[in-house]
Amino acid sequence: MWRIPVMEGEFLIDDSFGIQAAVGGGNLLFLGKELSSTLQAATAAAEAMRKLPNIILPMPGGVVRSGSKPGSRYKALPASTNDAFCPTLRGSAPQTELREDEACVLEIVIDGLDESSVADAMRQGMHAAAEAGGEGLARITAGNYGGNLGQYKIGLHPLLQD
Repeated sequence: MWRIPVMEGEFLIDDSFGIQAAVGGGNLLFLGKELSSTLQAATAAAEAMRKLPNIILPMPGGVVRSGSKPGSRYKALPASTNDAFCPTLRGSAPQTELREDEACVLEIVIDGLDESSVADAMRQGMHAAAEAGGEGLARITAGNYGGNLGQYKIGLHPLLQD
């Protein structure tokens, strides 16, 4: 283990670690009528998911507003804004996935040790968000990105039928 002195204490890090194949990039998009109820729903989803084994929410706090997508029109940028789900780009995006009353979109990214762990986290997150979001949460969906993000595709409808 490395112990590196820093200004408020020590930074500790293992000098070796292992790796394991896993599932990355599960996601949920929370589409709301306004920020407060959308954030309340997404936060409840993140809290419910954090209680589950074998998954992590890799973004700080779990909930993000960046709405990125793979690919960009600029060579140096591997990702760009998910314009189809960006309310402020609704008028200029080539295509929008937003309905008229949807003014806020928040996202949770889920990584896990296996597909069933990620699927279970998504299921639990959707239920928690639906309970917490009230009338302000218009709907929950996920980004597929044309299948360009990875080998796994977890459909939301089958998760809710289980």
